[in-house]
Amino acid sequence: MKHISCQYLELLDENTVRHKTPWRVSIFSLVVFLMTVVFLEGSPVYAQELVIRQSDAPLVKNSTKPPVGQLPLSRVAEGEHDIRRAWFAGPTSRYTHGVLGDAIEASQLVVETRSGHHIIAQLPPDRVFEDLEPRVVNLTGDQTDEILAIETHLQQGASLVVYDLVGDGLVPIAATPFLGKAYRWLNPVGVGDFDGDGAVDVALVATPHIGGILRLYRVNGDQLSLFAEYAGVSTHHIGSTELGLGRVVSTSPRDHILVPNQARRRLMLLEWTPHGWREHDHADVPGVLETSLIPVGPHQWRFQVDTGISYDVFVVQ
Repeated sequence: MKHISCQYLELLDENTVRHKTPWRVSIFSLVVFLMTVVFLEGSPVYAQELVIRQSDAPLVKNSTKPPVGQLPLSRVAEGEHDIRRAWFAGPTSRYTHGVLGDAIEASQLVVETRSGHHIIAQLPPDRVFEDLEPRVVNLTGDQTDEILAIETHLQQGASLVVYDLVGDGLVPIAATPFLGKAYRWLNPVGVGDFDGDGAVDVALVATPHIGGILRLYRVNGDQLSLFAEYAGVSTHHIGSTELGLGRVVSTSPRDHILVPNQARRRLMLLEWTPHGWREHDHADVPGVLETSLIPVGPHQWRFQVDTGISYDVFVVQ
């Protein structure tokens, strides 16, 4: 069997070969080593890094003419399939948490369909939509839209609920459990295939103001089933109307998540694997992250810090 000298291996692992005594290793052993590196934890390792650069471009946000009755400070979301637009309405002061800029929450979720019909989901008196923008997504892959909304119980705190158009109604079809206590809130990050099984999962940050926990859920019938957690993150600060401080990064074989740490001074690129979480890279933010990460290109987002300066963050592979 052919051999190679230890001097070559010294480039691969300098801690393994320190002496000058000649020794040899089989090509088979080297191949096994390289396969372990390239296919770590059952999937290819792609060198990804985060790069943050100052930007002179303005931070431009999408804006549309508000529909009649739209909740103050809220935003209209647009769909791609059977939902044209969605927004929150029915302002109410029955829940006084006030973490989203004021103490006015929504009691209604309104959808405008492609055919021009308006459909309303009305909450009972013990609940509110503690939210500012419906997230129109496609969880089922059936060319129809679903909506993710933060639904809060006055005594049990927040839950993430999936709404769907069923017949002539807008109805909840799946949800996470409530957080269990009043004035406990969560903030969705987005959807993606986070476990590599081909199905769409949901990511959110629970209690982002008090030890935020990134949580991943699978859609399991009428439930969103928790399968992974990562502590020490935050995608919101009290009083802000900015909710998009975390983003899903599309990649293969599993989608990644770009999220700030609890202090919002560092961005982390995270991937869940069957063997646990992997931090591909992190980058320190030149200040405190204040705004949503606004998409401005493939794997590129723009944001502002507390000094008012804008930066772009890139995921480089």
